Amino acid sequence: MTATTATMRGRAAPGTCFRIAHRGASGRAPENTHAAFAAALELGVDAIELDCQLTADGVPVVIHDETLERTTSGIGPVGAQRWDEIATLDAGGWRSAVFAGEGVPRLADVLRQLAGRVVLNVEIKSARDVGAIERPLVDLVAAHDAGAWVIFSSFHERAVRNVRAASADAAIGVLWDRRPAAGALALAEELGARCIVPSRRLVTPELVAAAHARDLGVWVWTVNDVAEMRRLATIGIDALFSDYPERFAAL
Repeated sequence: MTATTATMRGRAAPGTCFRIAHRGASGRAPENTHAAFAAALELGVDAIELDCQLTADGVPVVIHDETLERTTSGIGPVGAQRWDEIATLDAGGWRSAVFAGEGVPRLADVLRQLAGRVVLNVEIKSARDVGAIERPLVDLVAAHDAGAWVIFSSFHERAVRNVRAASADAAIGVLWDRRPAAGALALAEELGARCIVPSRRLVTPELVAAAHARDLGVWVWTVNDVAEMRRLATIGIDALFSDYPERFAAL
């Protein structure tokens, strides 16, 4: 079994956990950019997480916020701009002059960049896109023959349901940030998901045991403190998301 295949199962071997770079190695480089993904690859992570939204002309692009201002040189909603407009923006200079000129990637560009070297977790970010983005994402992943190393996730229940409707085989993770966390288990089990993806504040030994009893992994976001990483690892979680994947070396 390859490392990628093992990660895609959702469950880690006892005493281990998968290392996931949150928006790439976003503590080192501008989030959700090729530079952040390249840095994550250099650090030897098991998976990379990114956020995906649609442009006005239906192109899946990699960006977290629904508006452009925080992480690019643009202004206004992502969904109000065409790809040819977003392609001109600087997505690195806000972080450091070293990264000036770094662009907003299309998901297709990232699929080519990673080429199956690690698992890619594609989060459907915006409620605005739900109902419109799921089929294009599934089709894009299929066109790049990437289904064996891409897992889709979302906080929006309808989004993960739509992914399952679009593909019986798509790997799914159920993001969850509210109590009771048992709701994530029920939805994940219904959809045949690989894992639940709860906030660290929701994670208890009981939740981990309940997930594992259903053969679901527990992938926990977003943990940058090494002591907290260690605490979570001791209760048997399967994966950690971090902005600083270099800190996984302390586990």
